[in-house]
Amino acid sequence: MAKKVFMVIGIGQFGKNLVSTLYSSDVDLLVIDKDINRLEEIENMATRAVCADASKFEVLNQFDIKSFDGAIITSSHDLEFSVKTIMHLHEMGMPFIMAKATTDFEGRIFTKVGANKVIFPDKEVGIRLGKQIAMGNYYDSLDLSDEYSITDISIPDEWVGKSMVQLNLRKAYGLNVIGIRRQDELIVNPKPEDNFVDEDIIIVLGSNRDIQHVRKKYSE
Repeated sequence: MAKKVFMVIGIGQFGKNLVSTLYSSDVDLLVIDKDINRLEEIENMATRAVCADASKFEVLNQFDIKSFDGAIITSSHDLEFSVKTIMHLHEMGMPFIMAKATTDFEGRIFTKVGANKVIFPDKEVGIRLGKQIAMGNYYDSLDLSDEYSITDISIPDEWVGKSMVQLNLRKAYGLNVIGIRRQDELIVNPKPEDNFVDEDIIIVLGSNRDIQHVRKKYSE
């Protein structure tokens, strides 16, 4: 499969984390920022780093825009900059444009001028964290949809010394155990007949409703 090729515009903290993640995933990156100092921080992770104002047509026009898989505008401190950049990329035929926004109003504007996807990092993290706290989950969690998650559950005292077979977790609680965190060890696909030990943390896949039911039942 051919390497993905992306343009990243703007290198704040969010942009640096994004570039680092894409680099570790073997994605070719063209990074553009007006601040040479910011570019120096990520230059070893970019295929090419350009110090320029990406909101100017003549800057973007020097690249073969249609050869990219997409562009990500990570700067959200300057509305005019983001709008101009999105408009130019859209008009030049960039296949996919993602833009970071801080408000719903900005998001609507970005969509109107050509962004295919708008992200709200602070809002999305806040919502996800709120859901986890509401469910009593202070560990790692991965939302698969609005209804299903993969999450960690610290086992109740009543489960210590018993196995998944004895507890019948799937039938009784709707939970599928896909792993166990035991001290510094991660046990993937644990054997159903093995007993849980004190302080085990199980990694389960299930509906948010069933997960919340278990947490509530054993917290009372």
